Amino acid sequence: MRVINIQMQSVPDVDANLTFVEAQMAACNDIQGSLVLLPECFAYFGGPDGMNLKIAEDLGHGPVQTRLSALAKQHRCYLVAGSFPIATESGKRFKPMCLVFSPEGKRICEYQKIHLFDVEVADGTKQYRESDSAEPGEMLACFDTPWGRVGLAICYDLRFAGLFQNLTQQGAELIVLPSAFTQTTGAAHWHILLQARAIENQVFVAGCNQSGVHENGRETYGHSLVVDPWGTILIDAKEEIGAKGAVIDKDSLKAVRRKMPVSTHNRFNSRYVSHCKH
Repeated sequence: MRVINIQMQSVPDVDANLTFVEAQMAACNDIQGSLVLLPECFAYFGGPDGMNLKIAEDLGHGPVQTRLSALAKQHRCYLVAGSFPIATESGKRFKPMCLVFSPEGKRICEYQKIHLFDVEVADGTKQYRESDSAEPGEMLACFDTPWGRVGLAICYDLRFAGLFQNLTQQGAELIVLPSAFTQTTGAAHWHILLQARAIENQVFVAGCNQSGVHENGRETYGHSLVVDPWGTILIDAKEEIGAKGAVIDKDSLKAVRRKMPVSTHNRFNSRYVSHCKH
């Protein structure tokens, strides 16, 4: 299967961002049957956070979801739509959700970001408080393709190894990570963490990131990657905006797991009971 990251420098204009995605997908070779991954906040980024509430749609309804469904169906591909604000009942916060559309244009999976980015960073923005406007999820999510099972995570989730371990235990062979990693944290940790999650779980990992300086001055790192189960980087988009793809080989995954059967050696998975002495 071919995995295509569409690295973006999204703006505070939903139509402009979707038009960019449409153009990139139209220009892709061998897109049919592939998995196309968009970054976190692909449809709106770099403007006032409050706008996410205004553009939020009910799950399964709305012009953005209709457009995404049509794109997946047109190109006969799996479209993993980074994250998009889905409305809550209260209307006071939104659900940051990754939406997955099948080659038939059907929404087959959704994942609500579990770990929200409430941190201080030594950059121009300095403080990030996603929980002020976003509502965290509680459920893991995977979906099946003819190639194999795909697990979903979003951005800050990357720092929580247990999430990736659980996705692998649920059968994930590829884990995708739409992101908007900052320039500062990305330069320090992006490559290391993506490679670590791939190596320790013996899975393919695709991380699709925002890139560049956005309209509100926020800087994102780019370097969308596809990493194989041995930790080898198959593609690195660096700072370049646009689509970049790599073929992921199921046989190579099987070989890595056969030669070094980490999952069967792991004495800390759910089949073992640990006892701590106090």
